[in-house]
Amino acid sequence: MHSPDWTSLPPELLAKISEEFPIRHRTRIRATCKAWHSAMVPVIRPSPWLFLPDEDGEQHNSNFLSLPDNRSFTFPPLPELCGMRCLGSHAGWFVIADRKRNVSLLNPLTGKQICLPSRVVRWNVDRVDDLQAFKPNRIGKMVFSPNPTVDNYVAVAIYRLTKWELTYTKSGEDWWNLLETALTEDGASYQDILHHDGKFYGVTHRGEIVAFDLSGVGPTVKTIVARTSGLASIIPRGTYYVNLACTSTGELFLVLKLAIHLDDDAMNKSEEDVAVLRLQDSEDQPPRWDVVKDLGNTCLLVGKNNSISISTEDLPGMRGNCIYLTELLQTTSPQGMLISRKARLFDLKKRTWESLYSSPIFVPHTSKVPVFAQPPLWFTPSLL
Repeated sequence: MHSPDWTSLPPELLAKISEEFPIRHRTRIRATCKAWHSAMVPVIRPSPWLFLPDEDGEQHNSNFLSLPDNRSFTFPPLPELCGMRCLGSHAGWFVIADRKRNVSLLNPLTGKQICLPSRVVRWNVDRVDDLQAFKPNRIGKMVFSPNPTVDNYVAVAIYRLTKWELTYTKSGEDWWNLLETALTEDGASYQDILHHDGKFYGVTHRGEIVAFDLSGVGPTVKTIVARTSGLASIIPRGTYYVNLACTSTGELFLVLKLAIHLDDDAMNKSEEDVAVLRLQDSEDQPPRWDVVKDLGNTCLLVGKNNSISISTEDLPGMRGNCIYLTELLQTTSPQGMLISRKARLFDLKKRTWESLYSSPIFVPHTSKVPVFAQPPLWFTPSLL
């Protein structure tokens, strides 16, 4: 009896069969032979992707938009994501929380998962000052070292205790620690964090930036930008959402997106919607912020993910001199609450907005606000 020639199956049938397999198995199927490889859609489309969460948070399917080729696609339900709230992303992994408030890291393509500690503590000189549950709804943002494993990871979160503070944990630890700095004692409230080249960076609402290394026994903290940097004197009046971004060469940027105007004259000035600042740091003078009008071929992606810097020379399809942002906005009215999940692009040259994705949810006052309402996320897939 002759063995069947599986390579002769029609390409349409092969593609349909592959869709029934988990993503990590599809990679192996494509590697079987040339015929199977050419018949199946690549597992990894051009990235970054925009992850589009379901309205109810149940993640019946995994919906994505590939930014470079502007193509949307859907993966079959991923069991590890069902019923989860996605709190952020970094280097191909999600930060997720389940209904029991357990927080973990998940690679949705490989199914690998790392459970994070469930307690947060404050340490005094000789005793534990405070010990409490680590609650997902108090997480402002979380980033972590790339390619994490159960035995080797470092995670940092902006966490709301009395204010927005920095907490961290490492593989082998049973709790989250408060990162004590001089800024913490001075009443600073952290707005954003990022990970770059082995270090973590945090920015406060006053524009101060600290860098800290958690690779040793204890954290090593260095102030990069002090309060006297003159940030308030160079940005328009208003209240801003502050995002920290970094290029591959280590240049630091602040992306400030207007939340509330403080004067009526500014209401119609679209050029004040977004301000981009570059940190100028030299040996002969203190660090200072300069307003950026042109990013050249670079675009910056900010939001609940670790910020992403992309050169359009390396990735055609992306827009240079642009800021990509994700948002979760809530507006109340006498009838109820409108929850808007958006991804937008701001062109620094044209000073205009473009919508990439919008999914409003209206919740009447008679209904409960969806527990799993969440913004879209920038996602860079990884099979590691």
